[in-house]
Amino acid sequence: MDSRARPFGGALAFLISIRLVMNAGYRFVYPFLPTIARGLGVPLTDAASLVSLRSLAALATPVVASTVGRGERRRRLIGFGLALFATGSLAVAATGIWVGAVISFILIGLAKPVFDVAQQAYIADRVPYEKRARVLGIVEITWSGGLFIGAPVAGWLISSWGWRAPFWVFAGVGAIALVMFRSFLEPEGADHGDRSDRKLVLDRSAVGFLIVSVCFMASAELMFISLGAWLEDDFGVKIAGLGVIAAVIGIAELTGEGGTIGLTDRIGKRNALLLGMSVAALGFGSIPLVGDGLVPGLVALFVGIVGFEFTIVSAIPFATEIRPLARTRFLSLMTLSAGIGRAAGAFAGVRLYTAFGYAGDAWIAAGLNVVGILVLLTLIHPDTAGPAKHVDVATAS
Repeated sequence: MDSRARPFGGALAFLISIRLVMNAGYRFVYPFLPTIARGLGVPLTDAASLVSLRSLAALATPVVASTVGRGERRRRLIGFGLALFATGSLAVAATGIWVGAVISFILIGLAKPVFDVAQQAYIADRVPYEKRARVLGIVEITWSGGLFIGAPVAGWLISSWGWRAPFWVFAGVGAIALVMFRSFLEPEGADHGDRSDRKLVLDRSAVGFLIVSVCFMASAELMFISLGAWLEDDFGVKIAGLGVIAAVIGIAELTGEGGTIGLTDRIGKRNALLLGMSVAALGFGSIPLVGDGLVPGLVALFVGIVGFEFTIVSAIPFATEIRPLARTRFLSLMTLSAGIGRAAGAFAGVRLYTAFGYAGDAWIAAGLNVVGILVLLTLIHPDTAGPAKHVDVATAS
């Protein structure tokens, strides 16, 4: 059988499965950050710096896309991301020391965005823009699934075998996927060489979108980076309870992703971004207003996360059509802007929490979403992406 005739359904199933594992490896860190800090023998602020380093590593994604990926080579980048993920997970699992953790978080921080942008572009090449939010929304369910499934499993692994146990599991799965991925994904077509030569030009709308990405990603990181400390300090939630609450947050994200699947293609991607950031601002901004109860605070956080997840998942299909002949490279710039937002949120989040409590993180997170809304309305033209701009990149040359 011609290798180029491999069914898209098999490739999609493989990408979804591996994305679930990688997201679990990325996300379980947040609720268990105090546990990891104790395992490494460092203060919580130092452990938070690891998360910041992980986010900063994503800034190298455009360089990797242009060099290792030679511009628009999706399968090559997917393999490279898998190799980084397996190696990074092994580094901390095998050493259990600070230096190993630094290496691990940097490698994983680069692995995930490299894999993400390549698989998003791979899927976008094969799904029409009018249906793309639905398909990419299904793929993005793995983000909430990474927390919903990964955090309880990680909690069980940590309780049974120690804080390094999840990293061993992720290293093994990553290595297996690295061996198998070429069996599922089509090799690059001749058109990829033509696309790699096309210059990526950024206009006002494209730059505005990248600024919006910084805003909504920083707002979410502010809320997540201090979440474990807030739950432990204010409510005495222990390790098992952190896993359960993390699963509840996963349900909030699943709700936002489900909204993308059902609404974004219907109302338009730009309108979906406006709606999502409005809901996120409302939810995060309500946390300081609901008092000191755990349940009201979690309800407000739930609403904010629903809005954020709806925003980020709606942003991905929107971004795939802003520069359709340079999808991987533009998505890598989105990853860069998201990495800047995450790094800023991780750096400031614990410090805001130390100075002002979780309310400080919440107020700033709400404000960042308001800023994102204003940038979207003033810089991003309603016709920035859509069927009128669509070019079939599989035949463009």
